[in-house]
Amino acid sequence: MKKFALVALFAVAAFGMAFAANPSGTVQFTGAVAESFSLTVPQAFTNGTISNDSETTWSLGDVKVISNVKNWTIALSSAHSGNLVLSSDNNETIAYTVKLEGLLSDVSLSGAQTSQAQARTAKAGNAYALSVKIPASSNFYQAGTYSDTITVTIIHP
Repeated sequence: MKKFALVALFAVAAFGMAFAANPSGTVQFTGAVAESFSLTVPQAFTNGTISNDSETTWSLGDVKVISNVKNWTIALSSAHSGNLVLSSDNNETIAYTVKLEGLLSDVSLSGAQTSQAQARTAKAGNAYALSVKIPASSNFYQAGTYSDTITVTIIHP
């Protein structure tokens, strides 16, 4: 009888534990974060002076990027292939190089230039100083007003 009681007790304990297990389930959920891109470029730069005798650098202002997507790049291109053009004579040009601090350094815009891929920015964004460098002339530059337009484009995957 003791054996039967011990077997019965074991059976009740084993089956009781199996039926007393805590049931569980899973819940899957998803959400999306919208892409956030913002690009601010400097105002037009006017009244710069070009020296015939020494290198001239113009600080054009800051390019500001706000991005919550990684692997974005910035591309710079020039309306006149990296040349300032005399307003009264399109044959008179002055080559220049451009610097976008931390991204591009003293590059010619004879063709578009693209930065390396970048990480997400802080919420306040990243500012990159944009400047152009005009070399001294071995001869005189033709007097007059020269200009070019740089296009700044943010590219994301």
